[in-house]
Amino acid sequence: MTAVVNETSESFPTNNLAELEVQHTTGSELALSEPVLIGEAVDGPVHLNSTQGEQPLPFRAAVLDARFLHEPQGFKRAKMGDLSDLIASVRLFGVRAPLVVRSIGLHTPTNAAGEPIEGAEPVEHFAVVKGLRRRMAAIAAERFDLPCFIADTDDEIQLILQTLELNDHHKDLEGLEKAEAYQMLLDLGLSDQQIADARRVDVSQIRTAVKARSLPAAAQRALNAGTLDLVQTHALEEFADDPDGQNKLLEKLSNPYDFKHELSRLRERRAYAHHKELVKAQLVLEGVEVTPKPRGFGYDGTAERADLLVDSDGQPVDIETVKTQPGFRAFVEKDSGGQAQAVVYCDDPAERGYARRKPVPTAYRGLNSEEIAARELEAQQTRERAERLRLAAKVRREFIVAMFGTAKSARSLFVPALRAAMLGKSMNYSGDLDELYRALGGSDDEVLDGAGEDRLRRSLVAKYICTSEDNLEDLARPHRMWVNEERAVAWYDKLRDLGYPLTADEQDLYESWTADDTEMEPDQDTDEAMPPIPDVQLQVHADDDQDIPDAG
Repeated sequence: MTAVVNETSESFPTNNLAELEVQHTTGSELALSEPVLIGEAVDGPVHLNSTQGEQPLPFRAAVLDARFLHEPQGFKRAKMGDLSDLIASVRLFGVRAPLVVRSIGLHTPTNAAGEPIEGAEPVEHFAVVKGLRRRMAAIAAERFDLPCFIADTDDEIQLILQTLELNDHHKDLEGLEKAEAYQMLLDLGLSDQQIADARRVDVSQIRTAVKARSLPAAAQRALNAGTLDLVQTHALEEFADDPDGQNKLLEKLSNPYDFKHELSRLRERRAYAHHKELVKAQLVLEGVEVTPKPRGFGYDGTAERADLLVDSDGQPVDIETVKTQPGFRAFVEKDSGGQAQAVVYCDDPAERGYARRKPVPTAYRGLNSEEIAARELEAQQTRERAERLRLAAKVRREFIVAMFGTAKSARSLFVPALRAAMLGKSMNYSGDLDELYRALGGSDDEVLDGAGEDRLRRSLVAKYICTSEDNLEDLARPHRMWVNEERAVAWYDKLRDLGYPLTADEQDLYESWTADDTEMEPDQDTDEAMPPIPDVQLQVHADDDQDIPDAG
């Protein structure tokens, strides 16, 4: 057995039967070991003995040149379907799953005129039985070497198919398998952009896959499922030194906005811890003794904040002067904005010659230490919840921009926004939401003065959304003034319908607002309920930034 040639070829390669790494297998995947060289043809199949003492394969195997394989004999698929993805895969990795071919006998090579070449040795030819799409993809990708199992009889064909359970590349590579292949290509000197170009995918997919190789099993499963993106991969790497935080992120991989909520919370916690250590370090450098917060501080015990003390002359204490003196210490806690702050205190003002310049807060008068401690705990929990709601608002507004940030998507809220404007409902919002207004396509008054229909519509919807968000702003304040619960519920309902996941705090508030609600009758139509919006016939330019001229 020498070379396999195309019948019309004028040149005849002599080494297309190459070495194939093979060993006995009984599963659906071929396990590779030491190379075995296929020799000259003999009567019957060549038995390939593995190097590990396994039973031999009862058929021949070889690496054959895709260009010299014949089309299937008898039945042939009329259409091969879209081969583009398969070609891209083969171009990078070659053909992984062996083809099944059948020997169609020895043929004497011919010249261009179809005449036998004098003295030429007969060459064994093969026809594809299983794997024609792979052969065509290999030719298109110019990766001509194909691992093949060779059958000489119908029985052998059936044996090969049953043994290997070949799937003809119908199953794509798992994400982690791709990641391993990408890493091999990177090690060979290719750039991630070159790999992305060859695969015809965004380079972020390559980077995500490669980075995910070192992540926990849950992240790798998400990669295989196609739900892991580069942002999530970076976030998981970011918390590699925090197993508890990383596990919390892994639990949220199924929903990208649940993941963002948790990521925002973890980053805020980490940022505070880092800032707290910096504040402590600064105090130490200044010679201030740093302690934990005294138990019952502010309502029980002798310790008192230095900024509430006056000296024997009735003058306020200069904190920078006294903080290093005997009897003065400091601890670090969160301020109302969630940042770390140093609190300088005196362990016993009366003994040190100081007095409190403000009376005990009225709210604590008449309460014992346990009751005051409970009030303090409640106040602390309220502040912490407000902080979590503030972080949730950031993610929620990112979701809002994704849902309503284009002219087409803004149309879904145009009718309720127009209704609210026509009914004279308040459309005011705080300046803190100006950035959201602009992100939603809203324009300032100077632009709106000469704007067309499209820009006016987007700006009206943006104002309507900002009004709804402004109603929720007070939730992020420890001592909120007032929230229109009906409007808040309607707005949350709209966002939930679009897939926004409420945080635990948002869900608690939502349930408290709806606890006594009765189900609305189907024919009731209110602005706050935001009913399904009819398909209003409005002319829209393809370009979001173009205005529709006023019709006279």
